[in-house]
Amino acid sequence: MWGAIVGHLRKASVGLPVAGTCLLLIVGLTGHLTAAWGYGLFLAGALLLGSGAFVAFLFLLTRCFDSATLRGTLVWLLRLGGWTYVLAVAALAGYYTNEALAGRVGYKWMLFGPSVLVALVVLDWGLYRMLVLKNLPTWQRYGHLISRDKSDPEAMRRTLLNEVVLHRTLFSVSRFRWLRHTLIFWGFVLLFLTDVLAVVPREAMPAFGLPNIWIEPEHPVRLAFDFVFDFAGLMVLVGCLLALMFRLRVNGTDEQKYTDTPTTLFLLVVVVLGFLVEGFRISSVGRPDYSALSFVGYGVSFLLPSRGDGSAIYDAVWLCHVLGSCLFIAYVPVMRLIHSCATPLGRLMNSQKELLSIKKMSSLKGLLIPRSGRSGGS
Repeated sequence: MWGAIVGHLRKASVGLPVAGTCLLLIVGLTGHLTAAWGYGLFLAGALLLGSGAFVAFLFLLTRCFDSATLRGTLVWLLRLGGWTYVLAVAALAGYYTNEALAGRVGYKWMLFGPSVLVALVVLDWGLYRMLVLKNLPTWQRYGHLISRDKSDPEAMRRTLLNEVVLHRTLFSVSRFRWLRHTLIFWGFVLLFLTDVLAVVPREAMPAFGLPNIWIEPEHPVRLAFDFVFDFAGLMVLVGCLLALMFRLRVNGTDEQKYTDTPTTLFLLVVVVLGFLVEGFRISSVGRPDYSALSFVGYGVSFLLPSRGDGSAIYDAVWLCHVLGSCLFIAYVPVMRLIHSCATPLGRLMNSQKELLSIKKMSSLKGLLIPRSGRSGGS
């Protein structure tokens, strides 16, 4: 009886969100949905997933609270957050598709919307395959051996700081490789997080009927975002240039295996196009003093003609930058650079000596028991 109830609940936990996703998409396509629904769900999903990440940190890095409670809370937060995110995508897709069909969306945004949607779907599926499906056999074999009581939170915290945040091992191997890796990795992370946060003042606030501060170029919030975008973009730009210099220096040597020239060039082109877009925008309004906070774009603007944002060359550069950014996001799960991020995560696991010892003993028993059985039967 209870098994049947649990089975029905599991089916409902998937069937209901799928039905809700389809419903929101259909309602949005028929024009009976506002953008506030999509952005409200997006913010709720982000809050749930962020809370899940916080609970995961408590579970892995501390001895605080009951393990079963934390584990159950984490599962539900991630499940609810993931499905809320899917619902948000469906609501926004339906709404903006209806707006485009009604002629209320410019052609640039008609290209931008589907491109972002496809890029996010490919990114999510790629990361799911790489982080979940690829490691599922290992988890199914050794998951029962993993116990919070046997973990070492202090070693996990120390490794997280040294290997994931600071990359100290790479620094001890090569300071040049550490510098280019740190600039590209953290620059890209900062760009991505800033762009996600920019959704709030840029799209969500106007959708909720609040003042649209994004169209006020002198607003302090807009200027703060402009500065962070330029700072993070410059980090990536310098990191890519250093990576290309390293590639030229180690060409034909064993160290060439530590390079990823296609990804570096791809990212470099996207960043340069972004600064060109910003330069065109600043030059078109006469380079006001407040635009100096966008320091890279401000400098680029002096190299560009004073053309309006609606000029053909601006539109072409804008489209190339946006579509290139979407392609790069979709390319993230398969690029070689992602494996350099997996190495520090591997060191996190290697920091758990007792758990690794238990796993090793289990593997040895699995090898020895069949042999003992065959010996006893001979």
